Amino acid sequence: MELHQKEISIDSHNHGLLKLKPTQKPYNCGGCKEPEFDLQTCYQCLKCDFHLHKECVPSPYPFYLGLISCDLTFQSDPRGNIIACDACGKHVRGSFYQGFSCGKSRYLHPCCAKLPFKRTDNGGMVLDLKEKTSLVCLICENQGHSKDFKSWAYVPRSSGANYCYHVSCVKGKVETWKTMEKDSNQRQSYGSGGGAGTSGGALVTKPTRRQSGRGEKVLDFLDMAVEIFNIVVSLLFGLPPLPFSLVVKWLKRDK
Repeated sequence: MELHQKEISIDSHNHGLLKLKPTQKPYNCGGCKEPEFDLQTCYQCLKCDFHLHKECVPSPYPFYLGLISCDLTFQSDPRGNIIACDACGKHVRGSFYQGFSCGKSRYLHPCCAKLPFKRTDNGGMVLDLKEKTSLVCLICENQGHSKDFKSWAYVPRSSGANYCYHVSCVKGKVETWKTMEKDSNQRQSYGSGGGAGTSGGALVTKPTRRQSGRGEKVLDFLDMAVEIFNIVVSLLFGLPPLPFSLVVKWLKRDK
């Protein structure tokens, strides 16, 4: 189990110490630049809204990742290079780990580089992290993926299981929610005199008193999307339901 200091300082943020504590809201990590909706502990600035994944703390020491037999070193940013994470296939926009194995360069988001090798779902099924699999993902059903599609996956240890969970699909559910939430709130605030958003990555705009028929449909769609997302996360990782539904209920009040 990796131990983390309660307070740290990093060169890229000049407000002094960052404290390790539970976050109260979703945020954009100041290191990897990725959205985060898991309300767990992270490093936070007491003077501004800066948040940092524990995994994204800069390290001068390489670490060995046995899954791909590779020594990885921390890099602060891609420096204009267009690169994709080996684990989830998504673009690297901030800090990442870099290495070389099996004749090719390796790039990983810090959180992807430190994914647990084993998880257990609510049904007690043990899932192992694999670099490759031919099994069908329960989330996307492998639809729309080319033969070059790359994503690590959590694969049931049981030989009789015929499914998996792509790392990219689990991560994509979070990012899809972020996009839908932003789009919905922008539509609601259009022509209503503006609104206010939080700076931690979850844009929440106060709606007008009366919702149009189109606005109601958007909110109903959000409500359904939230329930689907919570079911997927709860099934795969055994986490309690995330509080996104509270945002939707607040937006739908006083219709």
